[in-house]
Amino acid sequence: MSMIKQLLANDETLYFIFCDNHILTNSNCENPTNILISKDVFQKCLDYHCAKDWFYTPEFNYAAMFIEEGTPKLKDTKWIPVRTFFAINESISPYVAHGLSLLNWRSQVRFCSSCGTPLYDHKSETARYCIQCNKNFYPPVSPCVIVRITKDDKILLARHSHRNTDVFTCLAGYVEPGETLEECVEREVFEETGYKIELLGERFPREDDFIKPLGIQNNRGSNGEQHIDIIYAARPLNRVKVEADDEIKNYRWFTREELEKKSTIQLYRI
Repeated sequence: MSMIKQLLANDETLYFIFCDNHILTNSNCENPTNILISKDVFQKCLDYHCAKDWFYTPEFNYAAMFIEEGTPKLKDTKWIPVRTFFAINESISPYVAHGLSLLNWRSQVRFCSSCGTPLYDHKSETARYCIQCNKNFYPPVSPCVIVRITKDDKILLARHSHRNTDVFTCLAGYVEPGETLEECVEREVFEETGYKIELLGERFPREDDFIKPLGIQNNRGSNGEQHIDIIYAARPLNRVKVEADDEIKNYRWFTREELEKKSTIQLYRI
């Protein structure tokens, strides 16, 4: 996939403008399928030099932009949180997440880590290119685990301290070098809650003898990192007191009835 600084747009092109994890939308349209900004708004930001960074991708036919903070409000537009957009427009959300993650990654990968030369967009790949070292830099892909821990009719959910602090989620974490997926699940749960767990599921009859996960999902983080999430199920065995993990604000058990309440579903997601 190429990222170019040329707006080769057509009637089907999507336009995204971001600032501080918010997306600019059309304030005159209540239809969730038509709340994106127009080409004119996008072009106006380019003409007025409001863009910190932007690109267009012909393969996915969308243009994405980071706008300068403090840019005057444009007529007939409003900012909404990106997560709110995900909730009201599922069909376009993958493209929004894709564009935002790439913009964040581009802002972090501006210079060659070997020689310090400014990087350029690769002509045909999703990459940045150093003309001095002849080296490509690609968006990172990180293996992660997610675990659904249940006991009777309850599920264990946690709230993070530094991101998405208003929602409870299943426990999750990155796989460390030399670590198996199962070891990662057990370590993350123990570090964040003190629980020892038993993984549930079918065990493959092979030499390495590992448990079959519930599923795998592709997740693009807003920070520009792509996650490959491997999902497991587990039950708690016992709990020991551990030093508080600064990543987790708090955790607790939820009943199915709590999660099924409308007011609760808006606050907790699994």
